[in-house]
Amino acid sequence: MRTDSELKTDLIERFDMIPSINKSDIGVHVEDGMVTLTGEVDTNQTRFQLERAARKVAGVRGLHMHVRPVEKTPQRGHR
Repeated sequence: MRTDSELKTDLIERFDMIPSINKSDIGVHVEDGMVTLTGEVDTNQTRFQLERAARKVAGVRGLHMHVRPVEKTPQRGHR
C-alpha cells in the first residue's frame, strides 16, 4: 500500500505535466488514500483534466473535487 505522502507527490507530478494547471492554485490533501483537491482553474476543461489525472494515480481510493473554474475575462485598457 502506498503512503499518503507518495500519493501526494505522484499527484503533483501529474499536475505538472498539464500546462494549463498552475499547481500553486491547487491544494492537494491526501488521507488514507482519499484525495481532496481544492482551488481554482481557468476553465471547465482544465478542471476535467485535473480530475482525470488524479484518478489515474495508482492507490487513490477516492477523489473529492472542490475545484471551480473561474473564466478570466480580458481586462479593457483605460483611456
